[in-house]
Amino acid sequence: MRHYYVLLDDSRISRHIKPVNMDSFKTPFVGMPPAQVLGVHATEDAEYTDWLLFSTLQPLFSDPMKRILELYNTQARFKQVYIVSREPSRQELYWISSVPSVNGISEQTEFYPHDQTLKRLVLDSQKVKGHHFFRLYNVREPYFIVSLEAAESLLRRNLGGFRLQKLELV
Repeated sequence: MRHYYVLLDDSRISRHIKPVNMDSFKTPFVGMPPAQVLGVHATEDAEYTDWLLFSTLQPLFSDPMKRILELYNTQARFKQVYIVSREPSRQELYWISSVPSVNGISEQTEFYPHDQTLKRLVLDSQKVKGHHFFRLYNVREPYFIVSLEAAESLLRRNLGGFRLQKLELV
C-alpha cells in the first residue's frame, strides 16, 4: 500500500519574509498574469525557503521544488512570482500553482460540524491510487498531498520550509 503525506508549513523557521501587499494573489489562478512581483520585507538573514506560505493563501514553491513537483503531476500549472526585497536588495523566483483536485477522501474522514473544516483526514486508497501530487476536492482547506515517492524526491534534494505529515489511508 502506498503512503501519502500532506505538505505543511515548517513552524521552526524563525526568520520569515513578510509580504507587503497580497491583494493581487486573491485573484483566481486563471485570472493571474503569467508573471508577477511580490514585494516583501526581509532582514539580511531572512530564510527564502523552498515552500513559502503566507497566511491562508496557497503556498509558493521555489524553482527546484516546482521542477520536482511538476514531474509528479503533469496537469499542474505554475505561474511565476518574483519576490523582491528592497532592503537588502534581493530577488528570488517562486511559483504559484494550480494543482488538479482529486476526490480522495474516505467515508471515515471527519469534519467539524460548525464550519465543515477537517477534523480527521482519511484518504481512500482506491480513489488516490496512481496520484502523486494533488489537492483534495470538496475540502475547504488548501491541502497539498504527495505520495511517498514524491516526498522522498523532495527530501533527497534537501528542500526546506515544509514538513510532511503522514495521512491515514483505508
